[in-house]
Amino acid sequence: MKKTYTRRDSLKLMGSGVIGSQVLGHAQSLGAQPTEAKIGGVPATGAAGDMRGIFVILSTPYTESGAVHYDDLAFQVEWLEHAGVHGLVWPQNSSDYTQLTTEEIMQGMEVLTRANRGRSMTLVLGVQQDSTPDMVELATFAESLAPDMMIAMPPKVGNSLEDYREYYSALAEVTSRPIMIQTSPNRPDVEFKTDFILELANQYPNLGYVKEEVQPVFERIQALVGQPQIQRVYSAMRGRYFAYDLRLGVDGLVSGMSMYAEVFARMWAASRVGNWDAVRDIHGKLLVMLTCETEIPGAGRYLLQRRGIFATGAQRGRDYSLSAVQIAEIEHNLKGLEPYLMRVPSRGA
Repeated sequence: MKKTYTRRDSLKLMGSGVIGSQVLGHAQSLGAQPTEAKIGGVPATGAAGDMRGIFVILSTPYTESGAVHYDDLAFQVEWLEHAGVHGLVWPQNSSDYTQLTTEEIMQGMEVLTRANRGRSMTLVLGVQQDSTPDMVELATFAESLAPDMMIAMPPKVGNSLEDYREYYSALAEVTSRPIMIQTSPNRPDVEFKTDFILELANQYPNLGYVKEEVQPVFERIQALVGQPQIQRVYSAMRGRYFAYDLRLGVDGLVSGMSMYAEVFARMWAASRVGNWDAVRDIHGKLLVMLTCETEIPGAGRYLLQRRGIFATGAQRGRDYSLSAVQIAEIEHNLKGLEPYLMRVPSRGA
């Protein structure tokens, strides 16, 4: 029987003085054979089952001609299972969803449903659209694929919280599955208030899952964690604040990070046994890479290809050509993560 943890268990772990064993006994290079590293005696890999843990928003791969590379999309699922993450999310902002047609999104949903069949990871399908009718149409299709969960950002049309209410209420009528509310500020003139989220979740219990990314994010997380109608609260923002968010009681991280998936999985495992020294050390190395991505546009896509997760570095609407100096900077910072990296399996292995 799999061990699950309540929010109270999680907070006890966070407040405890338990210090686990060292993260890794030796460095594991990019070319090394993958091993099941343990943090504090707990495997760094494993299934969530209870909607907690590391949920990776899949990047959308493209062929050199610009078509969606569905084989690479499916392979990303294999890699993420190998990396020990707990959930798959697609398509969201990190997936270039605004660059995709509805037909491409539907086909990608089908590809991921097949690729994840028989695996332990939670499948979360993104159904946000600009308007309520368009969202309902996509959500109805997603429902036919029987995912474990759906996620939706707010609509881009509408001028009030009542428009948000109509949108999320309609989604809650389409499916009884858990629905993750992503609080992206799509309309800067509409404040997505936490009291409003609590009200929605009270009316529709399956809306009690929140990916919080609106400032002041730490205050908003604390306003949601522990509320009876809130089932889960997730960190976001590429994991930049994940170490602190964990201390605030979040149930995991939802972000685009396939290139660092196993590193975030190790960070999560360390937090589960109260090894905050390991959390700090891992997060410090990750922050260097996230800064590198900010300074060097295209660094993330470069790493997806560099690590063998994608066959190409092609993107839609962008053409990043990295200089030798930029690549050297990426590679230099990546070395800091080597102790935590696993080898990406070969396709078909």
